[in-house]
Amino acid sequence: MQEQLDILRMSMLQWIPLDEALWTDLQQRLQYRTYQKRDVLVAEGQLSREIAFVVRGGFRYHKAMDGEEVTTYFSFENDWIGAYADFVRQSPSEVTIEAMETGEVLVLGYNDMQAMYQRHPLFERFGRLIAEHLLTCFGDRMASLLLKTPEERYEKTLADNRHYVERVPQHYIASYLGIRPESLSRLRNRMMRKAVL
Repeated sequence: MQEQLDILRMSMLQWIPLDEALWTDLQQRLQYRTYQKRDVLVAEGQLSREIAFVVRGGFRYHKAMDGEEVTTYFSFENDWIGAYADFVRQSPSEVTIEAMETGEVLVLGYNDMQAMYQRHPLFERFGRLIAEHLLTCFGDRMASLLLKTPEERYEKTLADNRHYVERVPQHYIASYLGIRPESLSRLRNRMMRKAVL
C-alpha cells in the first residue's frame, strides 16, 4: 500500500503542506480497496458513508431515470470520488458510482474525516479546497448542460479530458453529453469532416 499512499501524498501536496502528525493520522484511517470493471463503490439509495481517492482507474457516476442509466460524471486518477453532497449530509446516495475499469482507491469514512477535521486544521483546509473545486466542477457542468449545444459540450470535453475520453465507452460519453449514442456518432463524423476541410 506504500506506493498508493505516495501517490496520495503527492496529490495532497498540490493543495496543502503536509505535516507528519497529519500524514501519520491520515494513513492510519485509510483503507485500500480494488475494484473490477462494473463493481459498485456506492449504489443509488445506499447510505453514503465514504469518499475515496482514486489511485488508478476510471469511475462513472450514473442515475436511473425512466428505465435508463444516465451518466452524470466521471472520475479518474487523483480525483476524490463519492456521492459528496450525500456523504456530507449522511443521506442515501442520489447516484451509483461504478468502476469502468480495474481501479484502486484509498477510502476514508465519514467519522474518520470528521476526526481529521477536528484534529488537523490543515486537513480541514484541504477539505474546503476540495469542496470548492468540486463545486466549481459541478457548476461548470450544469452551465454546460443548460447553455451549450451538444457539439460545444463534446468539444469542451475533448479539450479538457482527451486522455480520459479515450478510456470511456462512447455510449457513456453520449449519456454524459445528454444525447443518444447515434447522435454522438453523427456529431463525431461531422467534426471529422470539418477537420479535413
